[in-house]
Amino acid sequence: MYDWTVLNQTVSETLASGTVGTPLFVRWTAAAAQNPPELKPLLAAMSAYAESWLSARPRRVYATGSADAGHLSLALEFGNGQSALLAIALAQGHPTMNLIILGARGAIYQADAEVTAHALNLAGDRDDSLQPSALLSTPRMVAAIDKSLFSQQPVLLSAEGDQR
Repeated sequence: MYDWTVLNQTVSETLASGTVGTPLFVRWTAAAAQNPPELKPLLAAMSAYAESWLSARPRRVYATGSADAGHLSLALEFGNGQSALLAIALAQGHPTMNLIILGARGAIYQADAEVTAHALNLAGDRDDSLQPSALLSTPRMVAAIDKSLFSQQPVLLSAEGDQR
């Protein structure tokens, strides 16, 4: 698995500089999971990073795909009009990723592993630069992903990230 702490630092510094303006949309795809059980926690971690970059909590999530098939996607809708589309897949050999963040005045593009560092256990790691609310929401997001995959419907979230 991969730890996206370096990616988060790079993106956070770029957003803080104001050069791209208010972030409006995140599209992040990664082939980073080593086995199917890692897919949901990695997707939830990606969601926590997106929440941090957008400085908002999602109000609705919609998950598609199958851990058994080796890929999951998550659409996040935020109350302030921002959105994110995240996708995680099994790494077939070398892990890869592609990130685009569209802002009101520009965009951020990052690709492949030059912004990632290998981690032995992402589930046990913590990126202290993430907003505390995003860190707390990871288990809740896994539950929302499960519910959406099971129901094949969007899941509404409360302001705290719990399912409604």
